[in-house]
Amino acid sequence: MNFLQKKCLPVESRIRWAGLDVSDFECITTYENSRYCKPNPESYNEILYKMNLQSKECLMVRNDVAEDMTARAVGINVFLLTDCLINKEHEDINQYPRGSYEQLLNYIENLK
Repeated sequence: MNFLQKKCLPVESRIRWAGLDVSDFECITTYENSRYCKPNPESYNEILYKMNLQSKECLMVRNDVAEDMTARAVGINVFLLTDCLINKEHEDINQYPRGSYEQLLNYIENLK
């Protein structure tokens, strides 16, 4: 099941630029198929509902403090990538698990 219901060529193009295929994903959120968007925590609840998942089954990994770390508000574990950190509001990031891609791999290993 794929939640990219309508053709959304810009999203499909970005996925292909990354060397991936739309079929690699079960859920791809777009403005066309979503009622909310980041940083609204309801955007994460909507994805959890569509995917029939519990928040504790998920990990949000991204680099934008304001846009991405709000996943924590609905109980999703987060990891803040600091390699290309975006922190426009200069928020204290000490509250988040964080680090490089290598540190992310170690973090994931320790979750098991």
